[in-house]
Amino acid sequence: MISKKIMALAVAIGLAPPAMAQTDVTLMYTATAPFVAAFVAKDQGFFEKNGINVTMQLGQNGSVVLAGVVSGSAQVGIPTPTVVFQAVENGLDLRMFAATNIFPDDTISGLVAGVDSGIEKASDLNGRKIGVPGIGGLLHVVMRKWVDENGGDSSTINIVEVILPQTADVIRSGQVAGVASVDPFASRAIDSGVAKLVGKYTDVITPGSTAGVFVTTADWAKENADAITAMQIALDQAAEFIGTHPDEARAAIAHYTTLPPAVVAGIALPNLETLHLEPKRSFAFWEELSLQQGLISKPLDLDTLVIEFKEK
Repeated sequence: MISKKIMALAVAIGLAPPAMAQTDVTLMYTATAPFVAAFVAKDQGFFEKNGINVTMQLGQNGSVVLAGVVSGSAQVGIPTPTVVFQAVENGLDLRMFAATNIFPDDTISGLVAGVDSGIEKASDLNGRKIGVPGIGGLLHVVMRKWVDENGGDSSTINIVEVILPQTADVIRSGQVAGVASVDPFASRAIDSGVAKLVGKYTDVITPGSTAGVFVTTADWAKENADAITAMQIALDQAAEFIGTHPDEARAAIAHYTTLPPAVVAGIALPNLETLHLEPKRSFAFWEELSLQQGLISKPLDLDTLVIEFKEK
């Protein structure tokens, strides 16, 4: 189970000193375009203006990010809901307080396969080796749903973990037939001529569902309620800024994904209509899918897990 990996990683990462009184926060993230609100909140000073000194720390995938939060080496992380659900199922006491973006989303997020792979539809994935950024993460579980609902059998797919920046490289080298990827790495693989988009399978996600979440431990949330409110305000400010400053948003994506600005210049920006979490609207789809795929054994107490935004 994914939570065992998180526990092991947490032990390996080790405990870091607690956040200081002015609320220093290490924010661990993965290099994907949909997390742009966090990138802009950092680069444009919205976190700082609200009293939060954020240090950004790159993680390989959602499991690594959550392990950093559990170990204390990061105070806040950005995994996907299914990673959080599995951790909670296995006893971790976590809290989610903001969304990264919501669906539907124009960001390319789907199965990109080698141009000569012979993969044209969901059933062509049967028996093939496909890369995902994290076992049990959003891209993995949604790909399984898309395959099973479109004539394929996800149980036959040989799933391996790859890090998103290697999307084009692992397809080019033949290590995998395709990758469940997301921008800017999906578009980069397509634009380079290495891959083609087979299915934007995030279309199966219920509108209003959150993509990624800002998560922390219950203890840190209790001790730093004002800091969480401040981060929520900063993220709202960043989302508003992005709406009128797309060039600065893409520059931030380039910065935190370490890709050249030209690579991200044409990508679609994520849906930032609201970053506010609501237990039912934000997570009903993910809870049902997690139950269907056996990621969790029973419904979760979403009202406790979610810290909603305070009314202004």
